[in-house]
Amino acid sequence: MGKALKYFFGISAAIIAVGIAIFLIFTYWEKILAYTTAGARVASNILGQFSGGDSNSDPSDYYDI
Repeated sequence: MGKALKYFFGISAAIIAVGIAIFLIFTYWEKILAYTTAGARVASNILGQFSGGDSNSDPSDYYDI
């Protein structure tokens, strides 16, 4: 009986944790996207500094560091 209760509580805790994660993702989806795109912009700016500027204007300059 003790093992059955442990399994029951473990499974129910996992289901609750997944439900909470889904709720938080749906609730804060816009903030998650905003932080992700901000991080991508920062990474793009850093890579632009290393590559020497705008790589779209001169493709021959793309790999020059």
